[in-house]
Amino acid sequence: MQMPGPKSLSLWSWALYDFANTIFSAVVLTAYFPLYLTSLAGANWYLGVATTGSMVIAGLVVPFFGALSDQTGKTKSYLIKTTLACIFAMLFLALTKTPWLLILFFIVACFFYHASLVFYNALLVTVAQPGKQGQASGLGTGLGYLGVVCALPVANLADKALGRPMVFAVAALLFLLFALPAFFFVPERKVESTVRFRWGLWFTEWRKIIENVKGLRHHLARALFLGGNFFVVAALNSTIFWFMVYGREVFHPGQDKLVMVLTGVNCGAFLAGLVTGRLTDRLGALRVLCLAAAALVVTLILLAWVPSFALFVAVSVTTGAFAIAGIWTAGRKALIDLCPAEKIGEYFGIYGLTTKISVLGSLLFSIIADQAGFRMALSALLLPAGMGFGLLLFSKYLNNHKMEYSVQP
Repeated sequence: MQMPGPKSLSLWSWALYDFANTIFSAVVLTAYFPLYLTSLAGANWYLGVATTGSMVIAGLVVPFFGALSDQTGKTKSYLIKTTLACIFAMLFLALTKTPWLLILFFIVACFFYHASLVFYNALLVTVAQPGKQGQASGLGTGLGYLGVVCALPVANLADKALGRPMVFAVAALLFLLFALPAFFFVPERKVESTVRFRWGLWFTEWRKIIENVKGLRHHLARALFLGGNFFVVAALNSTIFWFMVYGREVFHPGQDKLVMVLTGVNCGAFLAGLVTGRLTDRLGALRVLCLAAAALVVTLILLAWVPSFALFVAVSVTTGAFAIAGIWTAGRKALIDLCPAEKIGEYFGIYGLTTKISVLGSLLFSIIADQAGFRMALSALLLPAGMGFGLLLFSKYLNNHKMEYSVQP
């Protein structure tokens, strides 16, 4: 057997980080923390506040992190630091049953998790050539969901053998284990000129970020992509985050069945990640992103009104899995295609800002669920999903016709 070359090793190490960090998103964000906190607190709005607080705080800071990586040339260094901070916060989730302390540690863990994604995404350009970045992104997405498939049974065993709090400690250790290859084998991102970190960069880089956001009016396809992605991810994140609670409250299956369904969704997303990665390179990132957004709209319509748990499962593992994988795989490749190479980190920061503040949809979901029921809450997500799909279609049209500069000041 031939040993993998340096480029292959760096690519697989980068993609394996997706395997690692999706353990956090599945075990903490989707499967166990929502059930844990709502059972302790006795109301859904606690979970909505915790999710919204963590994402808004992260959203306000991650654009600066992206710009900082462009300036300092320490993208991988920041990835390591934010990952370790997230892992330590996950360990603290295992040490308390007090709701407000759980919310505090959850916010800290989420903040550093989302910060790490900015640096991780920016490193995509170091492990694959432009013509292969869609496949590389799809490999990462696929391995990410494979990580969920592997982690959920382990977490379920830990839950039964050691108790719910220890699930978070086990997830933290798994996150660390599978993140290590990226720490050692992914190359640092090269920038033309670097500066030393200083706190004054906060104000300097935020001014640049604001200027770039204002300048989006000159780059309409880019602006519409960011806006459309915002609305689509708002609906997607809310659906993912409330998936287990929704299934429990609407269909009342046992926890083992819910874990099996989530495992099935992630198996489907693993395969869909590989497929959408190849499609992204062949058909174009924006086209695949539009297809995934359309799949999300269809999924929401079906999930909101299917009468049986069997149909709920069938929709989740097919169109739902395709939507999840396609939006993440094609989304980060589309950003690379639409933005200047020297500002990749900065624009991934802005991309991160839009995905983080999109969590307001999760808070809205929790309020509607408390007042009108879970089916109505899921139906309400059709509004942002439909708006996002429309904006992405328009962005694709403008980009295809090279109408990037059609709006003047």
